[in-house]
Amino acid sequence: MRYKGSQIAMAIAAVGVIAAATTACGDSGSSSDTFLGFSSPTMAQEGGKFTADAVNEAAKSIGWNEQSYDANLSADTQVSNIQTMVDRPATAIAAWALDEGAIAGAYSRAASADIPVVGVNSGGTGVKSIVWTEATTCEDGGVVAQVAQLFATAKPGGNIAIMSGPPAPSIVSMTECFSNAAKGLGLNIIAQQDNTADTSSGASTLAQDMLSANPNIDGFWAYNDATALGIASVLDAAGKKAYSTTNPTGIVVTGSNGDSSAIKAVQNGTITATVDTDPVCTGWTIVAATRDSIDGNAAETYVVKSNIVDSTTMADYVAPEDKTCSLDDLPLVK
Repeated sequence: MRYKGSQIAMAIAAVGVIAAATTACGDSGSSSDTFLGFSSPTMAQEGGKFTADAVNEAAKSIGWNEQSYDANLSADTQVSNIQTMVDRPATAIAAWALDEGAIAGAYSRAASADIPVVGVNSGGTGVKSIVWTEATTCEDGGVVAQVAQLFATAKPGGNIAIMSGPPAPSIVSMTECFSNAAKGLGLNIIAQQDNTADTSSGASTLAQDMLSANPNIDGFWAYNDATALGIASVLDAAGKKAYSTTNPTGIVVTGSNGDSSAIKAVQNGTITATVDTDPVCTGWTIVAATRDSIDGNAAETYVVKSNIVDSTTMADYVAPEDKTCSLDDLPLVK
């Protein structure tokens, strides 16, 4: 696997995730004394909530206690949450770090207390095992490259606008990965903005400005679904339609996370595609990686498969509430 240096260097998810804590020893597979804390960058997004719920369900399946902590996009809050877990103390911590530099001190405290930390879409001080969603990795032929190919196939040599988000490590590296892949396929990146508000309304404001300055935009790549939906609302107001196989003259609009609102938007043609990051099985994988870390046999990386959902693949989509995962049967990229 080939990952961006910024992914490995810093500790996080931005869509969501997780930290834990207890001092229990012994068999991690069945100890009711084991406590896992899960630090999510934000649980306001649908995927973050599904992941947190899945972590809780997976932890309970092996007799653990678990608590999720919502940083609400605040690095300071996340640091405080990690320190709370260390003080509790936790058996293990899993965290999608918003700022790997800011959280380094808290991670060092965890290491001093012999509390293993599992990174989620992030690394950081003392993190020896990381759970990635494929959408946050940058491998040749991976799902980010596949999204870039979707743009290149739909709009060869087209003008593409990028709308990224808050400067969390995984978001920064995912954006860079798409940009490089798109350029490599002959696409022109003519505008880029960051939806730091992480809202559809914030994306709408930015998209309006980008379209006004660049009326010849052929496609918008968005770092998440809320952003893609905000872009789509601006296009709709301007009388423009999204690209699909049945509307090849439309503007390509893609999001990521596989939120239910985005799935509906793909179905009704409001956006072109989203990436299903499988938040439920991501939660189960976090617990599997934490269990392995406690037992001393964790892999360096666990990459959960992501899939593009568009009009051609919609029939294969499985909603999070219908997902079934287990600690020993996870959809990992080999």
